[in-house]
Amino acid sequence: MKKSRILALFLALMMALTTTASAVSVKSGTTKVMLDSKQLQAESYEIEGYNYFKLRDLLSALDIGVTFDAATNTAVIDPSAHYKASKTELLVGNWAPETRAAIQKVIDRNANKGKYVVFDFDNTTVINDVEEALLVYQIENLVFAIKPEELYDVLKTQIPDMNAAVGKNAAGQDVSCEQLAQDIVSDYKWLYANYKGLAGSKSLDEIHKSNQYLDFAAKLRYMYSAVGDTFDASVSYPWVTYLFAGMTPEEVRKLAGDSHRYWTSYGEFTEETWTSPAAAPGKAGVISTSYLTGITFTDEVVDLYQTLMANGIDVYVCSASFIDVILAAACDEYFGLNVPEDQVYAMQLKLKDGRYIAEYNYDFGGKGMYAQTQAAGKSTVIRNFILPKYNGAGPVMVFGDSAGDFNMMTDFPETELGVIFNRYRKTSDPIQALSVKAAETIGAENPEYVLQGRDNNIGQLLPTQYSRMLGSDELVLVRK
Repeated sequence: MKKSRILALFLALMMALTTTASAVSVKSGTTKVMLDSKQLQAESYEIEGYNYFKLRDLLSALDIGVTFDAATNTAVIDPSAHYKASKTELLVGNWAPETRAAIQKVIDRNANKGKYVVFDFDNTTVINDVEEALLVYQIENLVFAIKPEELYDVLKTQIPDMNAAVGKNAAGQDVSCEQLAQDIVSDYKWLYANYKGLAGSKSLDEIHKSNQYLDFAAKLRYMYSAVGDTFDASVSYPWVTYLFAGMTPEEVRKLAGDSHRYWTSYGEFTEETWTSPAAAPGKAGVISTSYLTGITFTDEVVDLYQTLMANGIDVYVCSASFIDVILAAACDEYFGLNVPEDQVYAMQLKLKDGRYIAEYNYDFGGKGMYAQTQAAGKSTVIRNFILPKYNGAGPVMVFGDSAGDFNMMTDFPETELGVIFNRYRKTSDPIQALSVKAAETIGAENPEYVLQGRDNNIGQLLPTQYSRMLGSDELVLVRK
């Protein structure tokens, strides 16, 4: 049933029931409401033969604005506005019951006391990685502002050894960043001269059929993975952001917003593979690379953000993705998170004449050291830019999923709870030790860490600490 139809029926029902009886019969109802083939999480009640639901249960699911005027005892429904929480408790949804209870306790203890929480973004706030999804979207749509003669210098930025082996091609030969970069630049020169979105006249459909595009797409995405697998995170995390060189912040934010909307509506959570064409092996040879499709801002996490804010607990985001990429999601009402822009911290690049250059910005507005927002750098940014706003106190909760969140989840004595979105990490990942501790204390009165499961095949949370990995039906908890 469509949102407009449900709302119309609901309002009609509200108007239909009038009674002057001094007492009415009320009992739990059994009526279910489906929205886009998914059952809404809403309690129903049977009153004098009519079926009722809580107004906020319905309007939250429908993402319709509602406010309450206590002076006139009036609820005001605004179909043109997004839903914003005004409540003390989380919706039930697909939270693991013990995890939801632990989060709720921290909310209850700290409501309206000038406290704050910090969220990671990729694979925490959102299922899958918005930066990686954007890279694929950027490649598929050839949205670049780098001149062909400048691309090689961008690709080699901060890579310590361009000739080091970073993988193997289909023939089993070593592949280096130097070989990849030369092939990518050669392809890009042709694409730049021929694609009408750059300096040519060919349509995107025509471009997509060319060997130059197929080689460019596969090798650029491969180089991203190879840099991340080979070199330190301080090299690999900012590397992908250098591809925004030549763009303005507004252009990157629009590109990111387009990508977020595309991938949230994609409808499939799969692993896709690009293979460079055998007819154009170049210097690196034939290579293959894989990426994940689809991203989800789950109802549960959107509701969590809004519930925290409704309880006077400030929400901050600290992400290893690029700043404009995160702002395009965290601060856009379309996605429902509604985080103030000055409460988002993420990777930054320097600007020259209003456009990004391939150089990390360690001086954020002249306000002090702005570390790379990954691993220990997240804690550094929290200390330098957030703690001073709260008399030196750390966050009461930290939400994360991987090694990059370990430091900020363990560095602050004021942190009462670490919430780990369960990705079944390897034992080499330091977050795994916290995950094991969370698994051993499920149901504890005041746990230090809790797990939240998810199903990577459908991009949704699961009502358990166990997760289901992509391509598998098995539920898994932690590696030991």
